[in-house]
Amino acid sequence: MSPVEDPTPGLFADNLDLLVDSINEEGQFSEQGAAASTVMLALAQRKRIEVSHWCATEPGITQQPVERPVFLTGLPRSGTTYFQYLFDREPSLRMMRTWEGDSPCPPPAADPASAAQRQAHCAEQHRQRRERDGGASDSFHLSDPDGPQECVMIMDQTFGNAGHLWTFRVPGYFDRVLDTVDLAACYAHHKRVLQTLQWQAPTPRWALKWPCHLLALDPILQVYPDAAMVVTHRDPVAVLASNCSYSTFLRGMFSDRVDRAEVGQQMKDLVGRHIRALVDFDANRADGVTIAHVDYSQVVADPEAAMVDVYRSLDLELTPEVRQSIAQWRAENPPGKRGVHTYDLSDYGLDAREVAEEFAFYTERFDLAGKVGA
Repeated sequence: MSPVEDPTPGLFADNLDLLVDSINEEGQFSEQGAAASTVMLALAQRKRIEVSHWCATEPGITQQPVERPVFLTGLPRSGTTYFQYLFDREPSLRMMRTWEGDSPCPPPAADPASAAQRQAHCAEQHRQRRERDGGASDSFHLSDPDGPQECVMIMDQTFGNAGHLWTFRVPGYFDRVLDTVDLAACYAHHKRVLQTLQWQAPTPRWALKWPCHLLALDPILQVYPDAAMVVTHRDPVAVLASNCSYSTFLRGMFSDRVDRAEVGQQMKDLVGRHIRALVDFDANRADGVTIAHVDYSQVVADPEAAMVDVYRSLDLELTPEVRQSIAQWRAENPPGKRGVHTYDLSDYGLDAREVAEEFAFYTERFDLAGKVGA
């Protein structure tokens, strides 16, 4: 897409300042990491400007409804991605594709030729990444160029992404996102991106996946009052160990100084904030808000049974065709196909028993106490 003028200069500038200040003060980036992060932030800003441009020049975009979206969320590393791929078998739901997150503009239906080019470009980037890292990234996070992708690629445009703490050493920014950033404004832009992607196409029912949605359930309902939530649950000891391993891998791309004990403490804070946000919301949510709770161990052992319960909550019909599609996808993607992600909490200066005790209020509330290590 050709360069365009920003119709909303200054939008999310304060959020960007918070992130850049934290990177400069806390990031401990290598020279290569600093250059890579600069490119990442510039690309996110470009996407935001392009979406703003389309919404300004085609005012009908923001007049479209986004009705009854489904937010797929849960503790980070609790099976949300796996569940997302199962949900992608459902033809009545629309998920953002990876290539759309990489390059949302022009709206795909408005310019099919451009959409095809962007899809091919994304596929080539994925091929090159897998060639560079030998597929190591896939063992941490399942991602395909035309596969369903999480909303982090939208939230990056707002610079209100608490998940940057996985990739960057920015604990100050993480705290500010949760305590001072206007997340409702970020989700208002999130809606504009969805409206841009669906422009001139049949109006879908969106399914939107990201663990950090847990940190913003009330702001989400301000923007999407008829939203439904699907929340995955897993033993927090296993969740925390997986987060520590994943963050260590990601931060190693940007810094030569990754302190595992520090990662352990920061990931414990991140997981704890997700847990407390969920428990508080679940205890105080208004009547009429739909939340379907999903056990990670059931999703892995018997995903069809888990899907039956969730479909019932969402007023969807789990048809024989969808059941067959789920079974086929599982057969084609057995555990370990793209590598095995191994981790141990003790590598990060944390004690599993102490972590289990700290988060017992969560495991007891959602009946996970007997599933430690799951």
